[in-house]
Amino acid sequence: MAKVRKFGNTWWGKAWLDALEQRALVDPNRLPRGRTYARQDRVREIELSPGELRAHVWGTREDPYTTTLSMRVLTEAEWDTILELAMNKASNIAALLAGEVPREIGDHVLPDRGDLGPECSCPDWAEPCKHAAALCYVAADMFDADPFALLTLRGRSRDAVLTQVRARRSERLGVDLTPSSDQPRGADPTISGSQAFRRQTVSLQQSAPLPSRPGSMVSLAVDPSADAGIDTDELADLVSDAAERAWSMLAGGSESGLDLSVGADVVRRAARGNTDRIAEATGLDPNELHAAVAAWRIGGLAGFTAHKAKLEVDPAAMARGQQSLGDGARVRGNTTSLGTTQLRLDADGRWWRFTADDRLGWLLTDGPADDPDDFV
Repeated sequence: MAKVRKFGNTWWGKAWLDALEQRALVDPNRLPRGRTYARQDRVREIELSPGELRAHVWGTREDPYTTTLSMRVLTEAEWDTILELAMNKASNIAALLAGEVPREIGDHVLPDRGDLGPECSCPDWAEPCKHAAALCYVAADMFDADPFALLTLRGRSRDAVLTQVRARRSERLGVDLTPSSDQPRGADPTISGSQAFRRQTVSLQQSAPLPSRPGSMVSLAVDPSADAGIDTDELADLVSDAAERAWSMLAGGSESGLDLSVGADVVRRAARGNTDRIAEATGLDPNELHAAVAAWRIGGLAGFTAHKAKLEVDPAAMARGQQSLGDGARVRGNTTSLGTTQLRLDADGRWWRFTADDRLGWLLTDGPADDPDDFV
């Protein structure tokens, strides 16, 4: 059996249809008459502009009817209310800048009684006719795909809304918004770290449950200007890295890693992937970085430290490792080696096992352990 096409599959599409059925249309009981036309793809050549959604709808005759949904454009005062509502939460601002429309503004942009006027070139005087009703359902599909289309219908494009959001955010932060231009503009306006640290804090809302995994970055709603100096792939990597670290701190009490040295942080980031790209960008030897990454993946910062540290220790402390490897094991500093196996003692008295690799040298493969016999 063929799957029946449904409309209003997201919150915005469903909210649109609910608004039409409950209050926006003169006779909402006629709305289902257009559902079949919408499912049969009879609504085509759709044009969206502020205050109007226009399309050609094929009925029973050969030529299509011209069908229009006129929507009342919101006033400046109404837009001001919507933007202030959206700016009340940092999560709303982040959602808008990420290409999402916060649900909190739904009641202000969805159609109310008298906001919507369907018109059609067909001879049916009903409001709505089945052609206009079909366009209503297809509009729900549009808002499912892009809720900003509803804001456009209300009078403001995506770019206009985002420009206002950025301007208001900059005003609240006490910085000037630099408009885009063809000339390099230098660094984006910011506030200093010391200012941000001294800024008065506000109490947080009740903590939400910990998600099962770190969040993922959504696509940017608007690409940065060419002169901004922002690589969107690198930005996405930084955002994902921050999300993973924050999640790990909440889930298991992991350290933030913000106090790492530059070298250790390079290895930590390379351990997430793109090792060769990071080696090229930093000028590090790829083989050395791959070996360091292998150590990080086994033991984190402690494993990386064991990988690179060369310590002078009491030979008596190395005797346990030498005995574990057996006759012929050689001791040098904090290492004891036999054949392709090497045991290392770190500054905290823990043992790590390394294995010889033809390309990468000594490669950390296990640890840490309090007893070197655990590796035998």
